[in-house]
Amino acid sequence: MARDLHDGPAQALTNISMRLDAVQRLFRTDSDMALNELARINSRVVSVVNDVRRLIHDLRPLAIDEVGLVPATRDLCDRCAREWGLSIVFDVVDGPLDLSPAKQVGLYRLVQEILSNVHKHADAANVEVSIRREPRRVLLRVVDDGRGFNPAVIPAGHYGLLGMRERAHYMGGELTISSNPGEGSEFIVTVAATEAEAGHG
Repeated sequence: MARDLHDGPAQALTNISMRLDAVQRLFRTDSDMALNELARINSRVVSVVNDVRRLIHDLRPLAIDEVGLVPATRDLCDRCAREWGLSIVFDVVDGPLDLSPAKQVGLYRLVQEILSNVHKHADAANVEVSIRREPRRVLLRVVDDGRGFNPAVIPAGHYGLLGMRERAHYMGGELTISSNPGEGSEFIVTVAATEAEAGHG
């Protein structure tokens, strides 16, 4: 979240501040041009406000509280597919998950982050997302047919990979990445079930 705030709204607001300084100077020589620039800045402010609202929503996605992890993730995949022009197939294996709310939100955020990473860096056409309930754990798997990379070396611009690992660790889980240049990538997140869930396994 700190990274998203820094790379998004924080940088945008810095740019807006600089543009407003320029508009103040421009008013002395060309007020019409200054007013046009203010209109463009206002449009950018609206965009930043929407970004902040999205980040607030992502802290605790309401869809999970309302419909649960699986429908919310399916909706996320459908939305990303439409917006980014990807083919994203979502599948759930082996029945209800019955995860704690915190783990549901954590897994949802990981799907968001992995899909965003694929969109920004992988140049993929097809993505598969699956969630599997196993006796003592839940397994999230995301596979893409993109350009791939060497997981042992964090490529420029891929700093989100560290954040994904930290999020999985925070949930008591683990993120495993399998990839080679030119061969696509596979992200697997395993999260231990709670004691009550393990008792049903």
